[in-house]
Amino acid sequence: MAMHVEENRGKGGRPRRETVVVRVKLRLHPGEDDDLIAFFASLPERGRARAVIGALRSGDIGQVLAEEGIDDDQMADAFQSWLR
Repeated sequence: MAMHVEENRGKGGRPRRETVVVRVKLRLHPGEDDDLIAFFASLPERGRARAVIGALRSGDIGQVLAEEGIDDDQMADAFQSWLR
């Protein structure tokens, strides 16, 4: 997973908010991941990021982190290191 903070230097106009960019590549397998393949196929190409954010927010991300053995302190430390 790649993650970086974008510098928002515009040439005028409305100031931009600071943005953290996270790039994730998924490999989905027909027969195993049909529900996710259908989910992504149903989305307009330029609406995928917003849909993934919504799906992450509506799920129990705390449970996912617990299953991975990641506690709040580890998550905070990892997030801070990505921002540097």
